[in-house]
Amino acid sequence: MTTSNPQKAVHESFAEVIYSTNEMIIAQCYKEDVINKTPQNTLVQGSVVKVISSYDNSYVAFGLIAKINNSSLDNIHKPYALGLSFKELAELQPQVYDLLRKELEIYLFACKEHSNEIFNYPPQKPMMIHDFIQNASEVEIVELTNNFSSLINLIKRNQLKIDLLFNLIMLGYKLRSYNDRYLISIGKELSLAFSDEVEGLMQVLKRLSQSKKSIQIK
Repeated sequence: MTTSNPQKAVHESFAEVIYSTNEMIIAQCYKEDVINKTPQNTLVQGSVVKVISSYDNSYVAFGLIAKINNSSLDNIHKPYALGLSFKELAELQPQVYDLLRKELEIYLFACKEHSNEIFNYPPQKPMMIHDFIQNASEVEIVELTNNFSSLINLIKRNQLKIDLLFNLIMLGYKLRSYNDRYLISIGKELSLAFSDEVEGLMQVLKRLSQSKKSIQIK
């Protein structure tokens, strides 16, 4: 099992791969990133991350977080309700935090090999156990949100929820200085791709419309 390592080979990484298939990985966050309220600890479903090869950092995959699981490393002593706040628990039961783990289920939809060009398809070879997880940069996210075809195919193939796309679309919208033409273009792409899933599609489009109105009010 992957354990915390204070001298991480990639300093920006906050998790490592502990399970891998050709298009899905499970990553475990480092203990200090679970205990400390770092920016990485605010990850939500729909966040985009990159997976960097531990033996060749020019080999990178990009993925969407589909599930976040919080649990304990101790399979014998299960967590139970104590009625204590975060601060009280840290003072009275600090050993509890030594057993916490956060695991991310990440689906891969793009990759980069030996160049700065991002290809809109999953990596040709699976990522390895102990490969590193980092946040994708703003420049990378702009490129990743130019075309959603690979991500849409991934969601359909794995029967994931359509609303996983919401955060990524809104981030792409924000990084393009809230350009409405971008949002309209993405809305059309989703409408065509998910015409057979009207209920889920309408939920996503409604959320996009509400978020756009909220931004305009501000």
